Amino acid sequence: MRRGVDGGGRDGIPPPARASRARTGGRRTMSGEMSAYDRLTILVPPAVEESVAAELWRRGTLGLELADAADGRLRVEAYFPAGAGGAVDLSAWRGRGVEVVAAETFAERDWLAAYRAQARPFDVGRRLRVDPRDPSAATPPSAGDRVLLRIPARTAFGTGSHESTRLALELLEALEPAGLEVLDVGTGSGILACAALRFGARAVVGFDLDPAAALIAGQNARLNAVAPRLFAGRLAALRRGRRFDLALVNVLPGKIRREVPRIAGLLRRGGRAISSGNLEGERVSVLAAWAGAGLEPVAERRAGEWIAFLLAGRP
Repeated sequence: MRRGVDGGGRDGIPPPARASRARTGGRRTMSGEMSAYDRLTILVPPAVEESVAAELWRRGTLGLELADAADGRLRVEAYFPAGAGGAVDLSAWRGRGVEVVAAETFAERDWLAAYRAQARPFDVGRRLRVDPRDPSAATPPSAGDRVLLRIPARTAFGTGSHESTRLALELLEALEPAGLEVLDVGTGSGILACAALRFGARAVVGFDLDPAAALIAGQNARLNAVAPRLFAGRLAALRRGRRFDLALVNVLPGKIRREVPRIAGLLRRGGRAISSGNLEGERVSVLAAWAGAGLEPVAERRAGEWIAFLLAGRP
């Protein structure tokens, strides 16, 4: 499911999350609390779970919660800004067993509370251990020989459990970014920025269009004793002439495609980029956008319908 608490894929959140798990995708940003919001309750066959989730993200959902329904389908609760839920039409999915069974409007609620209560630390790749629990209510877990990242699931900016974020983290780990200068585009929770620094990156600059994201990322950076430079804004806010060795781009392709040439232009000669948050069906258009900016794929990773690329410019 798509980009923000990242909800995870089927292997994304450790047990007991399968019975009831918060999933807000890996690629969106929003506050974990709202003054009011709409909730659609939808029954979805498991075979089309990811496709329906992608559709809901395209239609502007703020977060998704999943649980098993009695009839073998999944019960998906999709949250939208107040007044927006009624405009979501899923009638085209009826023939595939998708059914909207309720539409409600609620006043303010911390909709991640249930996820925080059941969340457990989980491992990503060969070296990372992520703890999504509330740091005020949980003792840091033993990390053993792994790198511990504490990314509380207190807002929907990504804890690393969603497939797109996990794939980006795995590619980042395999790249071994020690000594690199890194740009984190759409930083969200700051998890990629924090991971890059814990893996030895020399410097990280992260930004997000959502001002709340920069604040949350800063809190998470302090919690993990790292210091990325973070700001709310656009690429144009970067100092003229600033260059990077690596760009981390875990963003919806449709949201970032027009920015790809600008991102590539910020890379030093031979620079690399990690592009995640892509569905398999978006492969051709995503790679075409990066190729047009001078970067070609040198590695890729998949998880379910999700795919991430490591791209490199000409040396």
